[in-house]
Amino acid sequence: MFSKSASGKAVLVADVDDTSVGISFVELSKTGPASILAAERMTLPIEERTTSQSASAVIQLLEKCLDTSLKAHAIQPKAIYAIVRAPWTRFRTAEVAESFPEARPITKDMIPALAKKALAQPSDLDASNILEAGVMHVALNGYPTGNPIGKKATMVTVVAFEGDVNPEIKRGIVDVFGKYLPGRAPILRTGMRALLTVLHEHIPDIHRYVILDVGGTATSCAIVRKEAVTQFAQIPEGAATMVKKISGASVPEETISHLRMLANDTCSTDACKAIKDSIAMIEPVFAKTYGEMFATLAARRRLPNHAMLSAPTELAPWLQGFFSRIDFAQFTATTQPLDVETLTADHLSDAVIWKTGTTNDTGLSTAVGCVNILEQSV
Repeated sequence: MFSKSASGKAVLVADVDDTSVGISFVELSKTGPASILAAERMTLPIEERTTSQSASAVIQLLEKCLDTSLKAHAIQPKAIYAIVRAPWTRFRTAEVAESFPEARPITKDMIPALAKKALAQPSDLDASNILEAGVMHVALNGYPTGNPIGKKATMVTVVAFEGDVNPEIKRGIVDVFGKYLPGRAPILRTGMRALLTVLHEHIPDIHRYVILDVGGTATSCAIVRKEAVTQFAQIPEGAATMVKKISGASVPEETISHLRMLANDTCSTDACKAIKDSIAMIEPVFAKTYGEMFATLAARRRLPNHAMLSAPTELAPWLQGFFSRIDFAQFTATTQPLDVETLTADHLSDAVIWKTGTTNDTGLSTAVGCVNILEQSV
């Protein structure tokens, strides 16, 4: 059972994408890492679905996963959080700066006003379905600060953020949690905000990098420079769609197993040879798809070389190899290939502690790490 002391807060944290759902029961910490006491993840079979069919399937999976988790652990959390990933959510940041002839104190009204001004800039997001918005970073005279109020500066820079959400998936998530855990309205966050939050907090030495968030049927790509997202793109290609194309007439789940073995150089059967041949034929198509996305982003400004990959655990080694092997050097600032690093639960080991017996899950580690950081900042 969760601690009843004031040092912790018992919550449920969900991680929702378009092919899987993760549920975790967590004890948050006011000063240290969060503790994951129990977790469950369920995955949909890989098959063709429309957006509406996919939303319906994910909501049914969420209900099944939640029902199974509540029965297995008999836990009643005090609060509910859900990290909702692409393609259900989109994200952007906008920056604005204001200069003064003389140093003046920064007031509590100044930061929200500048954030509102920043977000008034044109955007592709759906203004009627904004999920979250706020201030990501503040800099005074060019230097980031976490507590700007009352300090004096001749220039203040505000990086604001906002994300929108598919209304069908939002409605479904709210309804499922309302059914099983009434009286606790879930707090929803975008997947990209979760990634940015944990990367900024726990991998602070990298100041310019590409985030590749590969979901089931979509990939989100964010370019981060000095703590702000300067470019963002999303394409309808993800791990599940790639596996389906590689599989051809074969069973996609078997292909995943073979891809994992190929990435570890432990696959030598005829089936593995067939997968290799299929990859050789289809990989140029993937390279073209991602190359077009990178070209669009690089048209404004060439990309950093370092890339952080967030992807389903079973496919992450193969995807890291793909992004490292394919020559995307023409889009980078140094004209060198991407230096790809896969985000794992180990990256967040100082932020999230997994109870002995639970299976580490990078998606849930990211979600829980984000929630813990944001709760500590309140």
